Amino acid sequence: MSIITDQSRTLVGFFNLGWETTLISLFWATTAFGQPVLDKESLPSNSVTETEATIESLILETVSTRAEDLLSNEYERGLTAQDNSSSESEDQNQVDPFTKTTGGQLRIELTDPSKPFTYGFGSIISYPDALISPTRDVFNVPAESTQLSIFTVKGHARQRLGSNHALLLEALLDPTRYGLDFRYGNNAPSLPGAFAVNIFTQNARSPAFENGDEDVDLPNGNVPWVIRLGGGIEYVQPLTSKLDGAVGINYQIVSTRDAAFTNSIEPEDALGNPLTFSEDGQDTLLTLDASLLFDTTDDPNAPTHGSRLRFGTSQSIPVGDANILYNRLSASFSQFIPLNLFGFTEGPRTLILNFQAGTFIGDDVPSYQAFNLGGSETVRGFDVGEVGTSSSFIKTTAEYRFPIAAFRLLKQDIGLRGTLFVDYGNDLETADRVMGNPADARDKPGDGLGYGLGLSADTSFGRFRGEFGFNSDGGSQFHFAVGDRF
Repeated sequence: MSIITDQSRTLVGFFNLGWETTLISLFWATTAFGQPVLDKESLPSNSVTETEATIESLILETVSTRAEDLLSNEYERGLTAQDNSSSESEDQNQVDPFTKTTGGQLRIELTDPSKPFTYGFGSIISYPDALISPTRDVFNVPAESTQLSIFTVKGHARQRLGSNHALLLEALLDPTRYGLDFRYGNNAPSLPGAFAVNIFTQNARSPAFENGDEDVDLPNGNVPWVIRLGGGIEYVQPLTSKLDGAVGINYQIVSTRDAAFTNSIEPEDALGNPLTFSEDGQDTLLTLDASLLFDTTDDPNAPTHGSRLRFGTSQSIPVGDANILYNRLSASFSQFIPLNLFGFTEGPRTLILNFQAGTFIGDDVPSYQAFNLGGSETVRGFDVGEVGTSSSFIKTTAEYRFPIAAFRLLKQDIGLRGTLFVDYGNDLETADRVMGNPADARDKPGDGLGYGLGLSADTSFGRFRGEFGFNSDGGSQFHFAVGDRF
Protein backbone atom coordinates (compact mmCIF):
# COMPACT_ATOMS: atom_id res chain seq x y z
CA MET A 1 0.00 0.00 0.00
CA SER A 2 1.24 3.49 -0.78
CA ILE A 3 0.43 6.96 0.32
CA ILE A 4 -1.22 8.71 -2.58
CA THR A 5 0.45 11.45 -4.55
CA ASP A 6 -2.56 11.87 -6.84
CA GLN A 7 -5.40 11.72 -4.35
CA SER A 8 -8.37 12.59 -6.54
CA ARG A 9 -9.02 9.07 -7.71
CA THR A 10 -8.04 7.04 -4.68
CA LEU A 11 -9.90 3.86 -3.80
CA VAL A 12 -10.16 4.00 -0.13
CA GLY A 13 -12.61 3.72 2.71
CA PHE A 14 -13.72 5.46 5.81
CA PHE A 15 -14.32 4.44 9.38
CA ASN A 16 -15.03 6.46 12.44
CA LEU A 17 -13.69 5.37 15.81
CA GLY A 18 -12.42 7.15 18.88
CA TRP A 19 -9.67 9.74 18.37
CA GLU A 20 -6.73 7.76 19.68
CA THR A 21 -7.93 4.40 18.37
CA THR A 22 -8.42 5.77 14.86
CA LEU A 23 -5.02 7.41 14.65
CA ILE A 24 -3.21 4.34 15.97
CA SER A 25 -5.14 2.02 13.67
CA LEU A 26 -4.42 4.12 10.61
CA PHE A 27 -0.71 4.48 11.33
CA TRP A 28 -0.56 0.71 11.90
CA ALA A 29 -2.30 0.13 8.58
CA THR A 30 0.31 2.23 6.77
CA THR A 31 3.11 0.15 8.26
CA ALA A 32 1.40 -3.19 7.82
CA PHE A 33 0.23 -2.85 4.26
CA GLY A 34 3.04 -1.10 2.46
CA GLN A 35 5.79 1.46 2.14
CA PRO A 36 4.95 5.08 2.85
CA VAL A 37 5.54 6.13 -0.75
CA LEU A 38 5.73 4.09 -3.92
CA ASP A 39 6.65 5.99 -7.06
CA LYS A 40 7.07 5.15 -10.72
CA GLU A 41 10.85 4.92 -10.50
CA SER A 42 10.51 1.83 -8.31
CA LEU A 43 8.41 -0.03 -10.86
CA PRO A 44 9.19 -1.73 -14.18
CA SER A 45 8.45 0.55 -17.12
CA ASN A 46 5.97 -1.90 -18.64
CA SER A 47 4.00 -2.02 -15.36
CA VAL A 48 3.76 1.77 -15.26
CA THR A 49 2.58 1.96 -18.86
CA GLU A 50 -0.04 -0.71 -18.32
CA THR A 51 -1.24 0.87 -15.06
CA GLU A 52 -1.57 4.37 -16.50
CA ALA A 53 -4.07 3.03 -19.03
CA THR A 54 -6.34 1.57 -16.34
CA ILE A 55 -9.74 3.18 -15.87
CA GLU A 56 -11.46 2.97 -12.51
CA SER A 57 -15.10 1.94 -12.49
CA LEU A 58 -17.82 4.51 -11.99
CA ILE A 59 -18.85 3.14 -8.64
CA LEU A 60 -15.69 4.35 -6.98
CA GLU A 61 -15.95 8.08 -6.64
CA THR A 62 -17.62 11.13 -8.08
CA VAL A 63 -17.33 13.02 -11.31
CA SER A 64 -14.16 14.74 -12.44
CA THR A 65 -14.15 17.51 -14.99
CA ARG A 66 -12.21 16.32 -18.04
CA ALA A 67 -11.81 12.93 -19.60
CA GLU A 68 -8.03 13.26 -19.61
CA ASP A 69 -8.10 14.03 -15.89
CA LEU A 70 -10.15 10.95 -15.10
CA LEU A 71 -7.64 8.28 -16.05
CA SER A 72 -5.81 6.65 -13.22
CA ASN A 73 -2.25 5.91 -12.20
CA GLU A 74 -2.90 3.07 -9.78
CA TYR A 75 0.63 2.84 -8.39
CA GLU A 76 0.36 6.35 -7.00
CA ARG A 77 -2.64 5.39 -4.89
CA GLY A 78 -3.04 3.84 -1.50
CA LEU A 79 -3.95 5.22 1.90
CA THR A 80 -4.99 8.87 2.10
CA ALA A 81 -7.80 11.36 1.92
CA GLN A 82 -8.88 12.49 -1.53
CA ASP A 83 -8.59 15.72 -3.42
CA ASN A 84 -9.35 16.93 -6.91
CA SER A 85 -5.84 16.79 -8.34
CA SER A 86 -5.56 15.29 -11.80
CA SER A 87 -3.07 13.70 -14.13
CA GLU A 88 -2.72 13.38 -17.89
CA SER A 89 -2.99 10.17 -19.83
CA GLU A 90 -2.44 9.19 -23.43
CA ASP A 91 -5.91 7.57 -23.58
CA GLN A 92 -8.51 10.33 -23.53
CA ASN A 93 -11.43 8.37 -24.97
CA GLN A 94 -12.65 6.67 -21.81
CA VAL A 95 -14.07 8.35 -18.75
CA ASP A 96 -14.04 7.26 -15.15
CA PRO A 97 -16.61 9.73 -13.81
CA PHE A 98 -16.28 8.95 -10.11
CA THR A 99 -12.99 10.63 -9.37
CA LYS A 100 -13.80 13.80 -7.47
CA THR A 101 -14.60 14.19 -3.81
CA THR A 102 -14.43 16.96 -1.24
CA GLY A 103 -13.91 17.38 2.45
CA GLY A 104 -10.97 15.14 3.37
CA GLN A 105 -13.08 12.04 4.00
CA LEU A 106 -11.11 9.10 5.32
CA ARG A 107 -10.81 6.14 2.97
CA ILE A 108 -8.45 3.20 3.31
CA GLU A 109 -7.58 0.66 0.62
CA LEU A 110 -6.17 -2.55 2.11
CA THR A 111 -5.12 -4.15 -1.18
CA ASP A 112 -3.17 -3.16 -4.27
CA PRO A 113 -5.54 -0.82 -6.14
CA SER A 114 -4.24 -2.06 -9.50
CA LYS A 115 -5.62 -5.56 -8.88
CA PRO A 116 -9.04 -6.60 -10.27
CA PHE A 117 -10.32 -7.31 -6.75
CA THR A 118 -9.84 -4.75 -4.00
CA TYR A 119 -11.30 -4.14 -0.58
CA GLY A 120 -10.90 -1.78 2.32
CA PHE A 121 -12.54 0.34 4.99
CA GLY A 122 -15.18 2.88 4.16
CA SER A 123 -17.34 4.03 1.32
CA ILE A 124 -15.89 4.77 -2.10
CA ILE A 125 -19.09 6.42 -3.30
CA SER A 126 -18.83 10.19 -3.37
CA TYR A 127 -20.78 13.30 -4.32
CA PRO A 128 -22.69 13.97 -6.55
CA ASP A 129 -24.59 10.69 -6.39
CA ALA A 130 -28.29 10.28 -7.30
CA LEU A 131 -28.70 6.78 -5.88
CA ILE A 132 -30.02 6.14 -2.39
CA SER A 133 -27.30 4.45 -0.37
CA PRO A 134 -26.86 3.81 3.37
CA THR A 135 -23.07 4.07 3.07
CA ARG A 136 -22.64 7.45 1.34
CA ASP A 137 -20.67 10.09 3.24
CA VAL A 138 -21.81 13.34 1.61
CA PHE A 139 -25.39 14.63 1.20
CA ASN A 140 -26.90 17.66 -0.50
CA VAL A 141 -27.33 19.03 3.05
CA PRO A 142 -26.37 17.19 6.26
CA ALA A 143 -29.93 17.64 7.55
CA GLU A 144 -30.89 14.79 5.18
CA SER A 145 -28.62 12.31 6.99
CA THR A 146 -30.01 9.74 9.42
CA GLN A 147 -26.72 9.12 11.26
CA LEU A 148 -27.11 9.17 15.04
CA SER A 149 -23.95 7.46 16.27
CA ILE A 150 -20.39 8.81 16.19
CA PHE A 151 -19.09 5.23 16.02
CA THR A 152 -19.41 4.05 12.40
CA VAL A 153 -17.58 1.32 10.51
CA LYS A 154 -17.86 1.11 6.75
CA GLY A 155 -16.24 -1.27 4.32
CA HIS A 156 -16.17 -2.01 0.61
CA ALA A 157 -15.19 -4.79 -1.79
CA ARG A 158 -14.92 -4.15 -5.52
CA GLN A 159 -14.45 -6.53 -8.47
CA ARG A 160 -13.46 -5.16 -11.86
CA LEU A 161 -15.08 -6.87 -14.83
CA GLY A 162 -12.83 -5.24 -17.40
CA SER A 163 -11.77 -1.66 -18.05
CA ASN A 164 -15.35 -0.34 -18.22
CA HIS A 165 -17.33 -2.46 -15.73
CA ALA A 166 -17.18 -3.22 -12.02
CA LEU A 167 -19.20 -4.57 -9.10
CA LEU A 168 -19.15 -2.96 -5.67
CA LEU A 169 -20.43 -4.18 -2.32
CA GLU A 170 -20.44 -1.77 0.61
CA ALA A 171 -21.50 -2.34 4.20
CA LEU A 172 -22.17 -0.10 7.20
CA LEU A 173 -22.37 -0.97 10.88
CA ASP A 174 -22.85 1.12 14.00
CA PRO A 175 -25.04 0.85 17.11
CA THR A 176 -27.97 2.61 15.41
CA ARG A 177 -27.61 1.65 11.71
CA TYR A 178 -26.97 -1.39 9.54
CA GLY A 179 -26.81 -1.20 5.78
CA LEU A 180 -25.71 -2.85 2.54
CA ASP A 181 -25.30 -1.37 -0.95
CA PHE A 182 -24.59 -3.58 -3.98
CA ARG A 183 -24.06 -1.84 -7.30
CA TYR A 184 -22.87 -2.36 -10.85
CA GLY A 185 -21.06 0.41 -12.71
CA ASN A 186 -20.41 1.02 -16.41
CA ASN A 187 -18.26 3.98 -17.43
CA ALA A 188 -19.87 4.09 -20.91
CA PRO A 189 -16.84 4.99 -23.10
CA SER A 190 -19.14 6.12 -25.91
CA LEU A 191 -20.72 8.76 -23.62
CA PRO A 192 -19.29 11.70 -21.63
CA GLY A 193 -20.59 10.20 -18.38
CA ALA A 194 -21.35 6.87 -16.75
CA PHE A 195 -24.17 4.68 -15.41
CA ALA A 196 -24.68 2.83 -12.13
CA VAL A 197 -27.45 0.60 -10.82
CA ASN A 198 -27.82 -0.54 -7.20
CA ILE A 199 -29.91 -2.40 -4.68
CA PHE A 200 -29.69 -1.51 -0.99
CA THR A 201 -31.07 -2.20 2.44
CA GLN A 202 -30.85 -0.08 5.59
CA ASN A 203 -32.10 -0.65 9.13
CA ALA A 204 -31.70 2.51 11.19
CA ARG A 205 -33.06 4.56 14.03
CA SER A 206 -34.07 8.05 12.93
CA PRO A 207 -33.20 11.46 14.47
CA ALA A 208 -36.83 12.43 13.81
CA PHE A 209 -37.97 10.15 16.63
CA GLU A 210 -35.21 10.85 19.16
CA ASN A 211 -33.33 13.49 21.19
CA GLY A 212 -36.24 15.77 22.11
CA ASP A 213 -37.04 17.03 25.60
CA GLU A 214 -39.77 14.37 25.74
CA ASP A 215 -39.21 10.68 24.99
CA VAL A 216 -41.93 9.20 22.80
CA ASP A 217 -41.35 5.61 21.78
CA LEU A 218 -43.58 2.84 20.42
CA PRO A 219 -46.57 1.43 22.33
CA ASN A 220 -44.40 -1.48 23.51
CA GLY A 221 -41.70 0.90 24.78
CA ASN A 222 -39.15 0.22 22.04
CA VAL A 223 -37.46 2.90 19.93
CA PRO A 224 -38.76 3.11 16.32
CA TRP A 225 -36.54 1.72 13.56
CA VAL A 226 -36.93 2.72 9.92
CA ILE A 227 -36.35 -0.20 7.53
CA ARG A 228 -35.63 0.54 3.85
CA LEU A 229 -35.26 -1.84 0.92
CA GLY A 230 -34.88 -0.62 -2.64
CA GLY A 231 -32.75 0.17 -5.64
CA GLY A 232 -32.20 2.58 -8.50
CA ILE A 233 -30.28 3.62 -11.60
CA GLU A 234 -28.31 6.82 -12.23
CA TYR A 235 -26.28 8.66 -14.85
CA VAL A 236 -23.38 10.92 -13.83
CA GLN A 237 -21.56 13.41 -16.03
CA PRO A 238 -19.16 16.37 -15.84
CA LEU A 239 -21.08 19.38 -17.16
CA THR A 240 -18.37 22.05 -17.10
CA SER A 241 -14.87 22.36 -15.69
CA LYS A 242 -16.36 23.27 -12.30
CA LEU A 243 -19.79 21.63 -12.41
CA ASP A 244 -20.70 17.93 -12.05
CA GLY A 245 -24.18 16.44 -12.06
CA ALA A 246 -26.04 13.19 -11.41
CA VAL A 247 -29.62 12.15 -12.19
CA GLY A 248 -31.39 8.95 -11.21
CA ILE A 249 -34.59 7.14 -10.35
CA ASN A 250 -35.03 5.28 -7.06
CA TYR A 251 -37.60 2.85 -5.67
CA GLN A 252 -37.84 1.90 -2.01
CA ILE A 253 -40.18 0.22 0.45
CA VAL A 254 -40.08 1.91 3.86
CA SER A 255 -41.52 0.51 7.09
CA THR A 256 -41.30 1.37 10.78
CA ARG A 257 -40.62 -1.45 13.23
CA ASP A 258 -39.77 -2.00 16.88
CA ALA A 259 -36.27 -3.41 16.29
CA ALA A 260 -33.58 -3.62 13.63
CA PHE A 261 -34.37 -7.20 12.67
CA THR A 262 -38.01 -8.09 13.21
CA ASN A 263 -41.23 -8.67 11.31
CA SER A 264 -43.23 -6.56 13.78
CA ILE A 265 -44.37 -3.43 11.92
CA GLU A 266 -45.44 -0.46 14.09
CA PRO A 267 -47.44 2.23 12.21
CA GLU A 268 -47.93 4.53 15.26
CA ASP A 269 -45.97 5.77 18.25
CA ALA A 270 -47.11 5.54 21.87
CA LEU A 271 -49.23 8.71 21.51
CA GLY A 272 -51.03 7.41 18.44
CA ASN A 273 -49.12 9.65 16.00
CA PRO A 274 -48.68 7.99 12.58
CA LEU A 275 -45.12 7.08 11.58
CA THR A 276 -45.98 6.28 7.94
CA PHE A 277 -48.60 7.38 5.40
CA SER A 278 -49.93 3.84 4.98
CA GLU A 279 -52.07 2.54 7.82
CA ASP A 280 -50.21 -0.79 7.74
CA GLY A 281 -46.89 0.93 8.55
CA GLN A 282 -45.27 0.34 5.15
CA ASP A 283 -44.87 3.03 2.46
CA THR A 284 -43.72 2.74 -1.15
CA LEU A 285 -41.61 5.57 -2.57
CA LEU A 286 -40.68 6.16 -6.22
CA THR A 287 -38.50 9.26 -6.74
CA LEU A 288 -36.66 11.09 -9.50
CA ASP A 289 -33.44 12.47 -7.99
CA ALA A 290 -30.73 14.89 -9.11
CA SER A 291 -27.59 16.35 -7.51
CA LEU A 292 -25.17 19.07 -8.61
CA LEU A 293 -21.74 20.11 -7.34
CA PHE A 294 -20.22 23.47 -8.32
CA ASP A 295 -16.74 23.90 -6.85
CA THR A 296 -14.23 26.73 -7.36
CA THR A 297 -12.12 26.12 -4.24
CA ASP A 298 -8.33 26.01 -4.36
CA ASP A 299 -8.06 22.79 -2.33
CA PRO A 300 -10.94 20.32 -1.97
CA ASN A 301 -9.73 19.05 1.42
CA ALA A 302 -8.58 22.30 3.03
CA PRO A 303 -9.95 25.26 1.03
CA THR A 304 -8.65 28.75 1.77
CA HIS A 305 -10.54 30.62 -0.93
CA GLY A 306 -13.27 30.01 -3.46
CA SER A 307 -16.79 28.69 -3.10
CA ARG A 308 -18.68 25.40 -3.13
CA LEU A 309 -22.35 24.78 -3.93
CA ARG A 310 -24.26 21.54 -3.50
CA PHE A 311 -27.82 21.28 -4.76
CA GLY A 312 -30.30 18.42 -4.80
CA THR A 313 -33.91 17.72 -5.67
CA SER A 314 -36.10 14.66 -5.19
CA GLN A 315 -39.49 14.41 -6.91
CA SER A 316 -41.75 11.63 -5.69
CA ILE A 317 -44.21 9.86 -8.00
CA PRO A 318 -47.37 8.61 -6.24
CA VAL A 319 -47.43 4.80 -6.15
CA GLY A 320 -48.88 2.18 -3.81
CA ASP A 321 -51.27 2.70 -0.91
CA ALA A 322 -49.26 5.62 0.49
CA ASN A 323 -49.65 7.64 -2.74
CA ILE A 324 -46.96 10.11 -1.58
CA LEU A 325 -46.39 13.25 -3.67
CA TYR A 326 -43.73 15.87 -2.89
CA ASN A 327 -40.69 17.66 -4.23
CA ARG A 328 -37.78 18.04 -1.81
CA LEU A 329 -35.29 20.82 -2.59
CA SER A 330 -32.04 21.41 -0.68
CA ALA A 331 -28.87 23.42 -1.14
CA SER A 332 -25.64 24.27 0.69
CA PHE A 333 -23.37 27.19 -0.24
CA SER A 334 -19.95 27.80 1.35
CA GLN A 335 -17.63 30.76 0.82
CA PHE A 336 -13.98 30.45 1.89
CA ILE A 337 -12.25 33.78 2.61
CA PRO A 338 -8.54 34.23 3.52
CA LEU A 339 -8.47 36.31 6.71
CA ASN A 340 -5.30 36.80 8.75
CA LEU A 341 -6.62 37.48 12.26
CA PHE A 342 -4.40 35.27 14.40
CA GLY A 343 -2.62 31.93 14.55
CA PHE A 344 0.25 30.23 16.36
CA THR A 345 2.36 28.98 13.48
CA GLU A 346 2.64 29.26 9.71
CA GLY A 347 -0.40 28.19 7.75
CA PRO A 348 -3.65 29.45 6.26
CA ARG A 349 -6.18 31.45 8.24
CA THR A 350 -9.64 31.11 6.75
CA LEU A 351 -13.09 32.50 7.44
CA ILE A 352 -15.88 30.20 6.24
CA LEU A 353 -19.42 31.42 5.71
CA ASN A 354 -22.02 28.72 5.03
CA PHE A 355 -25.73 28.88 4.30
CA GLN A 356 -28.04 25.87 3.92
CA ALA A 357 -31.74 25.63 3.20
CA GLY A 358 -34.30 23.03 2.26
CA THR A 359 -38.03 22.72 1.71
CA PHE A 360 -40.75 20.31 0.66
CA ILE A 361 -43.17 21.42 -2.04
CA GLY A 362 -46.47 19.62 -1.49
CA ASP A 363 -48.47 18.44 1.50
CA ASP A 364 -46.94 14.97 1.84
CA VAL A 365 -43.85 15.04 4.10
CA PRO A 366 -42.86 11.62 5.49
CA SER A 367 -41.18 11.86 8.88
CA TYR A 368 -38.37 9.57 7.72
CA GLN A 369 -37.63 12.00 4.81
CA ALA A 370 -37.86 15.26 6.79
CA PHE A 371 -34.96 17.59 7.64
CA ASN A 372 -33.30 17.15 11.06
CA LEU A 373 -31.41 19.96 12.79
CA GLY A 374 -28.82 19.54 15.54
CA GLY A 375 -25.50 17.75 15.76
CA SER A 376 -21.92 18.03 14.52
CA GLU A 377 -22.92 18.59 10.89
CA THR A 378 -25.73 21.13 11.40
CA VAL A 379 -26.02 23.01 14.73
CA ARG A 380 -23.21 22.14 17.11
CA GLY A 381 -23.85 22.28 20.83
CA PHE A 382 -26.98 20.14 20.32
CA ASP A 383 -27.41 16.41 19.86
CA VAL A 384 -28.41 15.02 16.45
CA GLY A 385 -31.99 16.05 15.65
CA GLU A 386 -32.41 17.84 18.98
CA VAL A 387 -33.25 21.24 17.45
CA GLY A 388 -36.03 20.15 15.14
CA THR A 389 -37.58 17.88 12.50
CA SER A 390 -39.35 19.85 9.79
CA SER A 391 -40.41 20.23 6.18
CA SER A 392 -38.33 23.40 5.69
CA PHE A 393 -35.26 24.86 7.35
CA ILE A 394 -32.44 27.35 7.15
CA LYS A 395 -29.00 27.01 8.73
CA THR A 396 -26.10 29.46 8.83
CA THR A 397 -22.52 29.09 10.04
CA ALA A 398 -19.55 31.39 10.52
CA GLU A 399 -16.32 29.56 11.28
CA TYR A 400 -12.73 30.78 11.62
CA ARG A 401 -9.85 28.33 11.21
CA PHE A 402 -6.27 29.06 12.24
CA PRO A 403 -3.03 27.05 12.52
CA ILE A 404 -1.76 25.91 15.91
CA ALA A 405 1.16 23.53 15.32
CA ALA A 406 2.76 21.24 12.77
CA PHE A 407 4.78 18.12 13.64
CA ARG A 408 5.55 14.56 12.62
CA LEU A 409 4.16 11.51 14.40
CA LEU A 410 4.97 7.93 13.38
CA LYS A 411 6.51 9.28 10.15
CA GLN A 412 3.34 11.19 9.29
CA ASP A 413 2.92 14.96 8.96
CA ILE A 414 0.25 16.30 11.31
CA GLY A 415 -1.20 19.79 11.12
CA LEU A 416 -3.20 20.99 14.12
CA ARG A 417 -5.74 23.74 13.53
CA GLY A 418 -8.05 25.57 15.86
CA THR A 419 -11.66 26.47 15.12
CA LEU A 420 -14.05 29.11 16.43
CA PHE A 421 -17.63 28.70 15.25
CA VAL A 422 -21.21 29.93 15.48
CA ASP A 423 -24.13 27.88 14.06
CA TYR A 424 -27.79 28.80 13.86
CA GLY A 425 -30.68 26.67 12.58
CA ASN A 426 -34.42 27.30 12.29
CA ASP A 427 -37.28 25.05 11.14
CA LEU A 428 -39.31 28.06 9.88
CA GLU A 429 -42.29 26.83 11.93
CA THR A 430 -42.87 23.90 9.55
CA ALA A 431 -42.64 21.04 12.05
CA ASP A 432 -46.41 20.52 11.92
CA ARG A 433 -46.27 19.80 8.18
CA VAL A 434 -44.38 16.55 8.84
CA MET A 435 -46.52 13.40 9.08
CA GLY A 436 -47.22 12.73 12.77
CA ASN A 437 -45.42 15.95 13.84
CA PRO A 438 -42.60 14.10 15.65
CA ALA A 439 -40.88 17.36 16.67
CA ASP A 440 -43.90 18.69 18.58
CA ALA A 441 -44.57 15.32 20.21
CA ARG A 442 -40.97 15.29 21.49
CA ASP A 443 -40.93 19.00 22.39
CA LYS A 444 -38.10 20.04 20.08
CA PRO A 445 -37.56 23.83 20.17
CA GLY A 446 -37.53 24.44 16.40
CA ASP A 447 -34.54 26.78 16.42
CA GLY A 448 -31.18 26.87 18.12
CA LEU A 449 -27.90 28.75 18.34
CA GLY A 450 -24.65 26.91 18.94
CA TYR A 451 -21.15 28.31 19.44
CA GLY A 452 -17.81 27.02 20.60
CA LEU A 453 -14.32 25.99 19.67
CA GLY A 454 -12.62 22.96 18.25
CA LEU A 455 -9.38 21.28 17.29
CA SER A 456 -8.75 19.46 14.04
CA ALA A 457 -5.83 17.30 12.92
CA ASP A 458 -5.05 17.31 9.21
CA THR A 459 -3.15 14.20 8.19
CA SER A 460 -2.39 12.32 5.01
CA PHE A 461 -5.36 10.13 5.98
CA GLY A 462 -7.87 12.98 6.26
CA ARG A 463 -9.21 15.35 8.87
CA PHE A 464 -10.15 14.45 12.45
CA ARG A 465 -12.37 16.98 14.27
CA GLY A 466 -13.08 17.40 17.94
CA GLU A 467 -15.42 20.28 18.80
CA PHE A 468 -17.08 21.49 21.98
CA GLY A 469 -20.23 23.55 21.58
CA PHE A 470 -22.54 25.48 23.86
CA ASN A 471 -26.16 26.08 22.91
CA SER A 472 -28.81 28.74 23.43
CA ASP A 473 -30.75 26.47 25.80
CA GLY A 474 -27.87 26.42 28.28
CA GLY A 475 -26.60 22.97 27.35
CA SER A 476 -23.39 21.76 25.75
CA GLN A 477 -22.19 18.91 23.59
CA PHE A 478 -18.87 17.42 22.49
CA HIS A 479 -18.66 16.34 18.87
CA PHE A 480 -16.15 14.07 17.16
CA ALA A 481 -16.16 13.61 13.39
CA VAL A 482 -13.97 12.69 10.44
CA GLY A 483 -13.86 14.83 7.31
CA ASP A 484 -15.04 18.37 6.72
CA ARG A 485 -18.57 19.68 7.24
CA PHE A 486 -18.65 22.05 4.21
